Amino acid sequence: MSVRSFIAFPVSGGLKEKFEHVIRDLQRASADVRWVKAQNIHLTLKFLGDVQENALEKISSVIEAMSCDFTPLTAHLTAIGTFPNGDYPKIIWGALDDPRKAVQGMAGILEKGLVSCGIPEEQRPFQPHITLGRVRSSARLKDLMRLMGQMTFEDKITQQFDKIILYKSTLTPQGPVYEALKVFEMGKGRGASL
Repeated sequence: MSVRSFIAFPVSGGLKEKFEHVIRDLQRASADVRWVKAQNIHLTLKFLGDVQENALEKISSVIEAMSCDFTPLTAHLTAIGTFPNGDYPKIIWGALDDPRKAVQGMAGILEKGLVSCGIPEEQRPFQPHITLGRVRSSARLKDLMRLMGQMTFEDKITQQFDKIILYKSTLTPQGPVYEALKVFEMGKGRGASL
């Protein structure tokens, strides 16, 4: 049996509230965007897609080895933007400061390690971001882009990212439902199954 899964940092506390506030502000544009539900806000390190259940233990070993080598990091929201660009946005995202490029380093190590688990290596360069919404059509996009351009992030609400989670994602008509399969504390050792 296969499991749709991904590896991510959970977002919580004041930083999660900040993202909720940003989403509420952006919703005022009434653009045709499917916004991420508050309980689903996270920083993806690697989307795995559908993987066989029996591969999850080997994937967990790769995550565990990587998480032991990194200490927790602290970050704050610095900007919001779009993929692929502002003219034809598909994804609305939030960026976190990462001056040491630790998140990119972790993602790179995961990419290399997961190849041995049968997970294909991503060809696009990794850009750390937190998805806030997915654009469905161009309706009222100009209003949305105007609102995004007016936002500033001077309050620097931070979060310590000290856990990496292997998530299961179940797609439903109401949106995805995420379930933590295993939690890995950074710098600590073995992950705890839930």
